[in-house]
Amino acid sequence: MWDTYLSEPNGFSSFHIYVCAALLLKWSTELQAMDFAQIMQFLQRPPSLEWGVGEVELLLSEAYMLKCLYHDAPRHLAR
Repeated sequence: MWDTYLSEPNGFSSFHIYVCAALLLKWSTELQAMDFAQIMQFLQRPPSLEWGVGEVELLLSEAYMLKCLYHDAPRHLAR
């Protein structure tokens, strides 16, 4: 995972946002059904702790896809 962060320009400060977004998208259904305390517990011990290389690669590819779609498109932030 760190090699992906380091290979991206401004990797951690820029790419990390999309990794977080990919994680939230992956578990959005479960998170929406939880109350605040459950969400905090979930985020402190996410199911990704037992992931292997394949799952991490899939998450990083989804994050990269989000970055390609939205990074240079500032209008997605406007309402």
